Amino acid sequence: MKTRSFRAATLATILAAGALTVPAVAQQAATPEAQAADSGSMEPSPVTQNPSTAEEQAEREAANAAQAQMSSAQVAQNVANLANYEARRSSYESQMKLYENTVESRARAEAEYAEVKKLYDAIHAQWEADVAACTAGNRKRCAQSPVLPQ
Repeated sequence: MKTRSFRAATLATILAAGALTVPAVAQQAATPEAQAADSGSMEPSPVTQNPSTAEEQAEREAANAAQAQMSSAQVAQNVANLANYEARRSSYESQMKLYENTVESRARAEAEYAEVKKLYDAIHAQWEADVAACTAGNRKRCAQSPVLPQ
């Protein structure tokens, strides 16, 4: 769930970054000075009266191309960053799952060890008691197998 919403938010950020890098011509047209109110006059527009020179148009096209290239590079970098993040997050999640499995496995092994140790201690205590009794003269307890606790 978190991954889908994160991906959607990241994609929205990438698209917003691309949308914010509007070419220079569009930025110039959006300025308030360039958008004079329509007076209803039939006079030629300032652009018609004073058209751009070929040099100005080439500069504007070059600026637009540079801006579009920078925008594309930024989007590509954002996509690469997202892919890198996803790979690192996936690796982290795999490592955490392995760690959790290791912790659970260790807990089970320690519980089994405690149970085996308890049985061993009971058998050893019985053996020591039999040896002491045998040494004290109780021959019934000599060389007998220890009784396993139930």
